[in-house]
Amino acid sequence: MEYFIEFVLALYAVFCFAMLYTWQTWRAKPLYESVQKNEKIAVIIPVRNEAENILNLLQDLENQELNKKNFEVLIVDDQSTDNTAELVKSFKSSSSLDLRLISISDEMPHASPKKRAISTAISQTTADYIITTDGDCRVPSSWLDAMLSHFLIYKPLFISAPVGFHAVKSEDFWANLWNRAQQIEFSSLIVSGAVAIRWGKPNMCSGANIAYKRETFLAVNGFEGNEQLASGDDEFLMHKIANLNPRHIHYLKSKKVTVFTDALPTLGAFYQQRKRWASKWTAYTSIWPKAIAIFIFLVNLASIIALFKGYWLPFISRIWVEFLLLGAIQVFFGRISNILYVPLIQLVYPFYVVFFGMASLGNKNYIWKERTLR
Repeated sequence: MEYFIEFVLALYAVFCFAMLYTWQTWRAKPLYESVQKNEKIAVIIPVRNEAENILNLLQDLENQELNKKNFEVLIVDDQSTDNTAELVKSFKSSSSLDLRLISISDEMPHASPKKRAISTAISQTTADYIITTDGDCRVPSSWLDAMLSHFLIYKPLFISAPVGFHAVKSEDFWANLWNRAQQIEFSSLIVSGAVAIRWGKPNMCSGANIAYKRETFLAVNGFEGNEQLASGDDEFLMHKIANLNPRHIHYLKSKKVTVFTDALPTLGAFYQQRKRWASKWTAYTSIWPKAIAIFIFLVNLASIIALFKGYWLPFISRIWVEFLLLGAIQVFFGRISNILYVPLIQLVYPFYVVFFGMASLGNKNYIWKERTLR
């Protein structure tokens, strides 16, 4: 047992070092602002009960540096019970955006409301490129210009881009710790997915900041094949496109396209979200994403055993290299003060991964946007 633990954790340390080397030596490709932009983007935003956030996002889109003739915004309202739709209509009346509100009705049942919303919007646009984000996100003014420039210069089929959590300053110690913990954990997932793309082995991405050619979406028949899963509008689509050519999946490592959203407010909301995410891995058809999921589970299970058995050398080797990686990630996202909290997260993380890994094998139902889904 001890030798197996040592082997798994040593392999993980090498894996972390390889990710750290890749991330730190990765130089973003230049985005030439003079590139001629004649193509059009459809920004698709599925929403449900986003009255508190949607106006901020719409204002960010109003302030985009990209010429407004080059993009349209499609808000797909999925039966909101608040005044999200009314706010969108009111904003449209005084905006210069090419803005459309699409309403989804009860007469259009679907196992995945978000996939249904995106598919509906794509069927109603002729734009060359699709970009998706969420109603609670904030986007930089350079977002669309940089994304379109990358498409035109480097010809990818699919782009994944950074997503981070807003920093929230709170005088409450536990609220502050909770927010920082989520920032560290989520940013590590985003960068792990980025490095995998860099290696030509795409496995993870976030639907809060992805883009793809519309004709590519149609060529792979959209979300066909995983409609029964509520989640996966991002990763499963990326895997299907990667089957065409994994080198045409790009990660745009640039602060010009980094999207920010809020951390989850409660432990209950966090549990439901992570259960939703964990439930996807058993449905992966590509070998690499499933292998990585199993490997990470084994690493964290081995870490727990090492901690309780006193196998200190392999445990510390895992902690040290991982600390360097997580620290570098916090620097990129401008959260340098989070580095002080990384060791605490490292101690909790193995228990968290093993718990949700086991939970994904049981009841796969979860609550999302006030609905019970699977």
